[in-house]
Amino acid sequence: MSLDKQGEDQTIHSGQVAQKTKAHRFLRRPVLTGAAALALGVAAFGAGQILSPSLSTAQQIKTQAPKAAATLPGFADLVDRVSPAVVSLEVVAIAEDDQRGPSADDLEGMPPQWRRFFEQMPNQRGNARPREQRGGGSGFFITSTGFIVTNNHVVEKAKEITATLKDGRELKATVVGRDERTDLAVLKVEGGSFPYVQFAPEARVRVGDWVVAIGNPFGLGGTATAGIVSALGRDIRGEGNIADFIQIDAPINPGNSGGPTFDMSGRVIGVNTAIFSRSGGNVGIGFAIPASLADRTTKQIMEQGKVTYGWLGVLIQDVSREMADSWGLGSDAKGAMIGGVTPGAPAAKAGLKRGDVVLSFNGQKIEGSADLTRRVGQTRVGEVVRLDVVDAKGNRRTVPVTIMARPSEQQLNQGDPAQGADAAQAPSAATNALGLSVGPLSAQARTRLRLPANEAGVLILEVDPDSRAAERGVRAGDAILTANGQEVRSAEELDAAIEAARAAGRSFIGLFIQSQSGVGGFVPLPLEAAPKPEPKK
Repeated sequence: MSLDKQGEDQTIHSGQVAQKTKAHRFLRRPVLTGAAALALGVAAFGAGQILSPSLSTAQQIKTQAPKAAATLPGFADLVDRVSPAVVSLEVVAIAEDDQRGPSADDLEGMPPQWRRFFEQMPNQRGNARPREQRGGGSGFFITSTGFIVTNNHVVEKAKEITATLKDGRELKATVVGRDERTDLAVLKVEGGSFPYVQFAPEARVRVGDWVVAIGNPFGLGGTATAGIVSALGRDIRGEGNIADFIQIDAPINPGNSGGPTFDMSGRVIGVNTAIFSRSGGNVGIGFAIPASLADRTTKQIMEQGKVTYGWLGVLIQDVSREMADSWGLGSDAKGAMIGGVTPGAPAAKAGLKRGDVVLSFNGQKIEGSADLTRRVGQTRVGEVVRLDVVDAKGNRRTVPVTIMARPSEQQLNQGDPAQGADAAQAPSAATNALGLSVGPLSAQARTRLRLPANEAGVLILEVDPDSRAAERGVRAGDAILTANGQEVRSAEELDAAIEAARAAGRSFIGLFIQSQSGVGGFVPLPLEAAPKPEPKK
């Protein structure tokens, strides 16, 4: 191994300092002490000495010459063995904007001659041949019969897909099925006896393990890069994320998407899916879908053409430190707080309610809302799971829930009432200790906020602009449905909840607030000390 440092006349070979280098010449001079010796300490260490600025020449500490640096692993044999299973994908799609002409709004206000010109464009463009877009990606065989795994985003708009094998063969591929939530897709090519690799769902991946990524970066064809596992359990997609992504620093770039990540045994531990980059190129932060999830997902696609996810039927959010305090759980408590329950869903049938906090799932602690989403989504339909739950009063219970299949997004959105007219401005009310003035919920406000007729709550009429509520995004027109888990139907009930939280020694009160967008969530607001009455004169 050779290491050259810019600006230094120094070369290190297998841990030994080469002859006639600056470092070597330094050691022929009289030994220095003080600041000068400290500056030369690194160079001297390579020859078996440490020069200390605080020791005289006679007191220098002698050390054994270091052994030769450990040889880095070689990847050639591994790449030779697994690369025949990796394919380069060329994808042809139709540009989305090729079919669109100018709209009526675009033509509004144009001079007549320009209007006539652009009004003819849709027909001209409609008769023209649609422009093709070409893209590239990676994939790999997981069976000898021609099933290929890749990313959903590589093929989701594909009109035509060509898989190029390492031996140069080009094969037409068709999509067997895709799954947007995991960003995985399965393709099929005709033929047999293809070299293939297998997922290792049982692999114990650790931070620091060597990995090799093989793919088609920038359309260059089969390329191998190496690095280590940088982190585990990354959440890079936010709400609805179903995967604990593996972060790697093996260089991956556009075109690597869908390619495999191998361990040193040649097992597939992940599927490359995303990079973090400000420039579009590699900066050493890439992400792979773990093999355990990829194996389960691709098997479902091959068997039934789609993926079925478990469903609980709740809206959830993380338990913040302030919310944990307002619930009396302790500042270090974790879990997923239920903000809403879908009627008829498994959670509703099991008796779960808004304000319940899910602490564990089948005996395993829940770290937050994303953790619960992943666990539920990866649960088999029909399986009964045990949720450890605590409510706002501190009552703990274990709830058995039968997981159902997640409905489609269209089914989930059915029945949502459309937004109506804004509620009429109610008379001004007194401002409470949180800087809010509230009043009853009118029928118009319920419609606007997507609340059923029997839902408890109060409408926020005014928000003190200098209050902590205003700082945390609470706005007039929102509604407060619960306070520390208790339903509130009037300003008096809200004031009583505030005083009860103070009496219990809480620093925060947790309000469930339905925003004007029709989405609700828990908001912790700090409780200021109650003002002391002025002494009578």
